[in-house]
Amino acid sequence: MYSRMMLALMMTLAPALAAQQGVGSTEPQPRTRAQAKAEAKPDAKPDAKPDAQAKPDAEAEEAAGVQFLTDLAEAKKQAAEAKKRIFIVFSTTWCGPCKKLAADVWADASFAEALAKNFVALKIDGDAQAEVTRSFNVTAYPTILLADADGKVFCTQVGSGKRFTPAAWILWLDEQLNSGSKLAGLKAATDSNPQDAAAWSSYADALFELGRNNEAIEAYSKAEALVDEQALHVKVRKAQLLLARMKDDPTCREVLDDLLPKLIKRKDERAIDLSLDFANIVGRLAKEKDPKRSRQMMQDLIAAFPESPRLVELRCRAGMYAHLSGDNETALAEMKQTAEDFKDSTDEVTQIWVDRCKRFIATLEKGEKYR
Repeated sequence: MYSRMMLALMMTLAPALAAQQGVGSTEPQPRTRAQAKAEAKPDAKPDAKPDAQAKPDAEAEEAAGVQFLTDLAEAKKQAAEAKKRIFIVFSTTWCGPCKKLAADVWADASFAEALAKNFVALKIDGDAQAEVTRSFNVTAYPTILLADADGKVFCTQVGSGKRFTPAAWILWLDEQLNSGSKLAGLKAATDSNPQDAAAWSSYADALFELGRNNEAIEAYSKAEALVDEQALHVKVRKAQLLLARMKDDPTCREVLDDLLPKLIKRKDERAIDLSLDFANIVGRLAKEKDPKRSRQMMQDLIAAFPESPRLVELRCRAGMYAHLSGDNETALAEMKQTAEDFKDSTDEVTQIWVDRCKRFIATLEKGEKYR
């Protein structure tokens, strides 16, 4: 389960990270004609200017993408008849980002379908249709406007906004039209199931596509943490099953050697029971017993969980493993100190361990071995 979830998250994150790298500091900025001329080669010839008549854009039609009109009056007429709004793209033949959007987004069938539900598409050439361009106060390209059927603009996007995928623009349209209903739905999924890594990953993807990078980072971090926790849960369950065999085998040691330091570092109290069982196997049941290592496990737990209600047990066991290691002087001193420190406790379980310490002390003072 963990492998499939981790693979799914990696596959989800990889395109987003690749896109982020691809459109970071090198993302083409909105251009004015003067800027484009200054950067153009001296011998470059201008492309043919488009026909300003009302007809579908040839490139979009060929690509089965957005069917752009090129006449404002016709766009208003069709929008009014269909009770839709107008999606207006201002571009030029010399604008690099305009060409990228045309190839990667406007030509995409899924974007075209999403756009057509609510909009009539209109493309204006900033050079050939200068009068229309001026009427909308457009001075840089690309500029994308959303307007009512009468041409009244209610949203302006200058430049690509670092959006060069159909999904990013579909989300952007949703955000402008529906106050982000799709995004809100994805966020609601994380609210209803905050432990669902896949829900957080989907929400993060949507934020990324909208360019809300700080929020996306936070959501991705939550998804990553949940995947890590689920992976840890799987490992804990596996370790519990291996320890239940009460046998010392290479697989058990490999799993516990990897898992216990992680749990202790996180101050995760699941480390206590796992360490107690593992220490018992290593220090008492293994063919080659290693009580010194078992004692070290107890000392690691004592250091990691000084406020644990099981502290008396951990200290008592540490003393016992010192005894099994042949260090009776240390064992006796630690047991006496533990019994003294917890003698006034009213907790029933704590007193059971205090009594055990006392029996241990009495046994060692007689020169006998405690079993």
